[in-house]
Amino acid sequence: MAMRDLRDFIDLLEKHGELQRIEAEVDWNLEMGAITRRCYDLGAPAALFEKVKGYPKGYRTLGAPLGTSRHPGHSLFARTALALGLGPDASVKEIMASYLKRKENPIKPTIVKEGPCKENILLGRDVDLLKFPSPLIHSGDGGRYIGTWHTVITKDPDSTWVNWGMYRLMIHDRNTLGCLFPLQQHIGQMYQKYEAKNLPMPVAVAIGAQPFVAIVSCVQLPPFVSEVEIAGALQGKPIPLVKCETVDLEVPASAEIILEGEVLPHERKIEGPFGEYMGYEAGKSSPKPVLRVNAITHRRDPI
Repeated sequence: MAMRDLRDFIDLLEKHGELQRIEAEVDWNLEMGAITRRCYDLGAPAALFEKVKGYPKGYRTLGAPLGTSRHPGHSLFARTALALGLGPDASVKEIMASYLKRKENPIKPTIVKEGPCKENILLGRDVDLLKFPSPLIHSGDGGRYIGTWHTVITKDPDSTWVNWGMYRLMIHDRNTLGCLFPLQQHIGQMYQKYEAKNLPMPVAVAIGAQPFVAIVSCVQLPPFVSEVEIAGALQGKPIPLVKCETVDLEVPASAEIILEGEVLPHERKIEGPFGEYMGYEAGKSSPKPVLRVNAITHRRDPI
């Protein structure tokens, strides 16, 4: 099944009883995190928070999109199966077999002139990361995290290789983010190159794209392999990309929110820790690279 966007995935989850709409007002400060945690603990449906305290109607947050399921007749990983276009009863073996088979046939993306992610464009002083209801998930976290199920897009300075990866992003203030770029991962290796050249690293962040995009951002692929082509392989058709407003990168056209900016060389600010889903704190509080956001584009009523 080719899902155009996150909203198609939400509809699919709801159709199969794997999504619940939380219509009561919920606080971004720990309450959303606690409810989402319980969804994982109980195998309850993913939570779509429809009304977040302090935010306008339509600004929503999705929790546990690929959480495990205890729905009768569904497999434990029903949501992952649905994200890959399989039935909710698909086993782990079937999910893996489908993924491994499809990834062997990469499909190049298409470049489009416009997309839903451009419905609102914020530049300069209008940039405000706190416009979105990002949660403080755990009481021990270093701050509110806007990047926990997303895609960070960067380009190698010495080649045409573009990397898509999921690297956590903590909000410092209205236009800066704290970044975890481990040196053993591709983004850390790219940033090392930029820093050695004393150059800023252009970055785009796609939040709320179709699930294939998030999935390929988590898997381990070799250097110089294009995640966007693997996402196309999983989807069975090209991923539509649109050019950014302020950096020379392309992003998924149907994403809910796009952040554009650059990570300056040698700049550090305290980031972390963050409570990982396995139940422990990871990445102690320490000086880490800073992403300065120069532009935000987003859909109407962003999730």
